[in-house]
Amino acid sequence: MSGKRGPHVPKYSMVMMSLIDRINNDEFAPDYRLPSEKELIDAYSVSRITVRRALDEMETQNYIYKQQGKGSFVNKSRVDESVYTRYNRGFSALIESAGKICTIQQIAKEFRSAGDCGSELLMDPQAKCLYYSRVYKADGVPVLYAESYINHQSLPGIENYDFTFVSLSNLIRQVYGCRLYRRSRTIRSTKAEGAAAVLAVGPEDPVLQLTYTSNVDDGKQFLPFERAALYARTDIIPIDSEYL
Repeated sequence: MSGKRGPHVPKYSMVMMSLIDRINNDEFAPDYRLPSEKELIDAYSVSRITVRRALDEMETQNYIYKQQGKGSFVNKSRVDESVYTRYNRGFSALIESAGKICTIQQIAKEFRSAGDCGSELLMDPQAKCLYYSRVYKADGVPVLYAESYINHQSLPGIENYDFTFVSLSNLIRQVYGCRLYRRSRTIRSTKAEGAAAVLAVGPEDPVLQLTYTSNVDDGKQFLPFERAALYARTDIIPIDSEYL
């Protein structure tokens, strides 16, 4: 029995649409080198001709640029602007979007060894980085607890600011004139445990955990900036993933 077939979509077009979607979802940040032709061939189970056609089309549409002998890179000027907007709102905007007043309470700000975060921040594990933890409150009720390990060398002097009066994302944007891009994001449900006391919940109560690594764009290059973990209560305000 023959079935009615839909319109044929060329393989190169499917590869191209997949890569563009991955760019728009910030899997590949601006100026990031795409996987090699061999890696794309293996990942999509297509021929070299198909991969090259997909990359040629993406170059024509200005999604990528090529460097001889180095590969294909994401074109910063063509990255979906919504990606930048989404990741630069900051957690305070999440609370304000729910119609509540946001306040930030600093828990700790000190220098610590980079440790396991060193590889993500391109720092020696024994090198000192800025550790910063804080709680975001909605109308005085704690809803978000965040811990960050920051490569302060990427934005010299940032350790001297009082984060109680300005959110980290706003400081990056307004004072340093940089853009923040988050990558390697993971979101999962977990127990409050160590964040319980700060969030005024029980250790066994469920919270939403977000971990991510971020880079800052100073207009010239992408610099490793932050490795962070966020714990969010979901019983006070709705957690819109667009802000996370």
